[in-house]
Amino acid sequence: MAEYNVTPADVPQIKTKYRCIRTKLPVPESIPIFERLKASEPPSMMGQPPIVWDRAEGFQVMDRWGNKWIDWSSGVLISNAGHGRKEIREALIAAVKKPLLSAYVFVHEKRADLAEMLRQVSPDPERYRVFLLSTGSEATENCIKLAKTYAVEKHGP
Repeated sequence: MAEYNVTPADVPQIKTKYRCIRTKLPVPESIPIFERLKASEPPSMMGQPPIVWDRAEGFQVMDRWGNKWIDWSSGVLISNAGHGRKEIREALIAAVKKPLLSAYVFVHEKRADLAEMLRQVSPDPERYRVFLLSTGSEATENCIKLAKTYAVEKHGP
């Protein structure tokens, strides 16, 4: 298991249009954050570069000490829509302002909007249906259920 060294080291200073490195890395002031995480998380979570993200915009992430990087993570575990996009911020603000916290399981208008939008971008919208899930294990479980249903319908119990 890889674990990055969190001893601050002198690194070359960089100043380009998309990157800026102004401090030692990791930033000496960030060490207490890494220590807190090490005390609270398993070692398997320590494999990321020792950089503390503070904010982001577009394809760049910044720490609070003036360093800026290109975000090559491509939104690991999520869709990479870019950081801070206006339309995403506005949609999130609208969702927070509406007093409804709902999952995809229960019927609400936004679920219908999303299912319809996803179907319309499929190769053949009239033949495709949308099945919203949140994890791969849910998808696998439901594939098994669908396979069993198909087998019973086509071949009997």
